[in-house]
Amino acid sequence: MASYSSDRRSVLKIMGAIGATCAYPYAGDELFAQVPSEHQHAAPAHEIGRFLNEPDFRAISRIADLIIPETNTPAASGAGVPQYIDLVIAQNVEQQQLVADGLRWLDAEAGHHGGKKFVDLLADAQMAILEPLCQAADTGNSIARNVQFFALIKKLTADGYYTSRIGLIDELGYKGNAVLNSFDGCVHEH
Repeated sequence: MASYSSDRRSVLKIMGAIGATCAYPYAGDELFAQVPSEHQHAAPAHEIGRFLNEPDFRAISRIADLIIPETNTPAASGAGVPQYIDLVIAQNVEQQQLVADGLRWLDAEAGHHGGKKFVDLLADAQMAILEPLCQAADTGNSIARNVQFFALIKKLTADGYYTSRIGLIDELGYKGNAVLNSFDGCVHEH
């Protein structure tokens, strides 16, 4: 019995650590919601940038805002999502290349829509470029590089937004861990 508890616990600890590492590709203290909000968007983008230059940061900001626009809560950029995306991408060389390729592709597509850069297009033209990528990303059937780029940015936008104070607390209404005096169980509507 002693070998069960000590050996089994060691194995479970290792398995738990592997699971946590796979689920979160960055250190726990770098989770976006753990960064005080004044640090999320206090400095100009060029000071925060770890990988993205200023034009690329503007493009990522615009894409993130089209994915999560302003409603009764701020858009993705208001929650510091572009800084979060930059932080995550800066730690992964494969993602860096994917993002660089995707941003160049967006600017090339902008040329077909009458613009020089994606960020210079009107919102309708930007959406005309992104909507097919979004549909292809949602089906998961495409291996096209531009679709992989959009799928990555969409995922990072959601991750960054819903781990920020604005997304987690203001929009979702998360109250944190709370002690309940009682639990009434599930109440199903009929």
